[in-house]
Amino acid sequence: MTPSKPLGLTYRNVFLQSWPIMLANAAAPIVGLVDTLIIGRFSSTIALAGIGLGAVIYGIAYWGFGFLRMSTAGLAAQSFGAERNDEVQAHLARAVPLGMLIGLGIFVMQLPLINGALLIFSGTPDVEISASIYIKARIWGLPATLSSIALMGWFVGVSRSGLALKMQLALNAVNVILSPIFVIQFGWGLWGVGIASAIAEWCGLIVGLCLAYSEINKRGGLIKTALSVNNLLDAPSIKKLGVTNSNIFIRTMCLTIGFSFFGNAAAAQGIIFLASYHILMQFITMIALVLDAFAHTAEAFVGAAYGAKNLQNFDRSVKLTTNFSIIFAFMLSFIIFIFGPFAIEILSTDENVISTANRYLPYCALTPVIGFAAWQLDGVFIGTTSTREMRNAGILAVIIYILAHYLITLKLEKDGIWISFLIYYLARAFTLSYYYPSVRKRIYSSS
Repeated sequence: MTPSKPLGLTYRNVFLQSWPIMLANAAAPIVGLVDTLIIGRFSSTIALAGIGLGAVIYGIAYWGFGFLRMSTAGLAAQSFGAERNDEVQAHLARAVPLGMLIGLGIFVMQLPLINGALLIFSGTPDVEISASIYIKARIWGLPATLSSIALMGWFVGVSRSGLALKMQLALNAVNVILSPIFVIQFGWGLWGVGIASAIAEWCGLIVGLCLAYSEINKRGGLIKTALSVNNLLDAPSIKKLGVTNSNIFIRTMCLTIGFSFFGNAAAAQGIIFLASYHILMQFITMIALVLDAFAHTAEAFVGAAYGAKNLQNFDRSVKLTTNFSIIFAFMLSFIIFIFGPFAIEILSTDENVISTANRYLPYCALTPVIGFAAWQLDGVFIGTTSTREMRNAGILAVIIYILAHYLITLKLEKDGIWISFLIYYLARAFTLSYYYPSVRKRIYSSS
């Protein structure tokens, strides 16, 4: 069978590529949302705060190794655009095992890593114990999680976002079934929601691998030369993958430091503020992953244009995906501002937590409008694998954020924590914008 070719650059095709990613991305944090809902309704405020702190620490591993998705998406998209089906397969064969190895390494070293993280992130003794229980359960699924991240990147890179959606739906179906059983019926509490999530991650990976195998067969089957040891260990390809991953890793760790700093600042304000922060972060995570749909589509379309050395397609890809991002950013802001209070009451029964979450909801509602440019530019830079620029911009943005935090919270205290966090999104967008002309010039030179 003749290998598939990139989709045409139309609003229709951008949306056809984006909506499955949007649903898949929106489904990704449902694991944490279900955990929060079950514990918030059937356990204590301390347990809810423990999940909040545990999610921050676990997120370091989840988001810190996000380069597995980003590098795979960018490299696969470029090979797809250049119609190099052998390299498309090779990128998958390199990325998924790498995610598994990293996850296994963290699992083996979990005790010193968790203890070290709890020394850094402040919380009451009860909250720290709760967080530790939750993390130790969820980490059983980490190897599958990191492999799935790489697999989703490959699906996005080859413009098969519907397969990423199917993988996420399978994962969430298992989690939604198991979490209530483990907590309500078996009484396993935090351990129950954590181990249910871990089992769900493994189920999602198995489904994803089956879908990838089917997709490869539709493209003509496995190419033996692409999957040979010599090709997979090809020095220039490994070097490019290593440089790309290391730059994205540094950039992602800067991003993780920023979000972890935000979570640590929230934890320092006490259990009530931390619990309300965790609820609002569920909204922000949903916002990010919905808007990331258009950033991921930009990765695929921009990457294909880069691989084909087509500047006109690059410009059109940026324009179409950004227009969609702006529209959805304002829609999300409106939805959160109007319906946020109802969602907060569903996620918690504690009146103090509900009141505090509503107090800071307007800041949460501003996030998509202020932050859409940061997400969208990420997609452009990932698609062109402009990882050096991403690394430098990430370092500068987190420095600006931390400085803004200390300056603003001196006068505005808790409000300052949220305002400086919004400034972080602006800093990410402006630092990437500085490098955008040089990225476009590089495509112009190659074409």
